[in-house]
Amino acid sequence: MAKNKEIGSILREYRVKNNYTQEDVAEVTGLAPRYISQLERGLSNGSIDTIIKLCNAYNITPNHILAGLLDKPENCYSYNSIVNYNKLNEKNKFVVDSLIQILLENQ
Repeated sequence: MAKNKEIGSILREYRVKNNYTQEDVAEVTGLAPRYISQLERGLSNGSIDTIIKLCNAYNITPNHILAGLLDKPENCYSYNSIVNYNKLNEKNKFVVDSLIQILLENQ
């Protein structure tokens, strides 16, 4: 149950960051507002399909939600990258995104 509460807290954080109400998320995902509330309070488990719908709504990957639940997330390279990226301001996120795009184009 503790993991459900952690996941719920993360889901709520991303909903709020996107300036969505639970009703907004329900409209975008097709999930019931009551179910979204239960997920955010840790009272329900979300299926993989539900997590994917929420990730699509919040423009994030499942790593944003699940990586912090690993026993040793600091050993996970992508987790560290996401944590550090999220600490950047919007201008620096744009710089990082642009740099990644340049690197991908020049492989």
